[in-house]
Amino acid sequence: MDVQRQARLYGALSNQIRLQIVELVSRHKEMCVCELVDQLGMSQANISRHVSILRDAGVLRDRKRGTWVLLRVDEAAVEQGCGQLLETIRRNHQRSAAENAEKRLGKRCPVTQSA
Repeated sequence: MDVQRQARLYGALSNQIRLQIVELVSRHKEMCVCELVDQLGMSQANISRHVSILRDAGVLRDRKRGTWVLLRVDEAAVEQGCGQLLETIRRNHQRSAAENAEKRLGKRCPVTQSA
C-alpha cells in the first residue's frame, strides 16, 4: 500500500461519523444505507457521502442483493493499511535505536550543545 492510499485510509477513518459507520457495519457484518440512516438519525444523502468516502478508501465493500446494496467492512484492506503503518514504525524504531539522538541533534541544534 502506497503512502497516498494509506493517507486516504486514515483520512476516511479520521471522522467520528465514519468510525460509527464502520463500527455498526462490522457489528452486523452487513448493513444497508437505509439501516445506517435509522441507526445514526442522519439523512440518506449524508450517510451516502460518508459511505462513499469509506468505499473509496477501501474500508467498505458492497454487494447487491436484489434492490439492496449491502455494505461490509473489508478487514483485509484495513489490516493491510494499519499493519503497514505499524511495520514502518517498528522498523524506524529499530533503526533509530542504533542512532544516538543527542549526537545527531547536537550537530543540528545549538541549544542542545549548551545544555
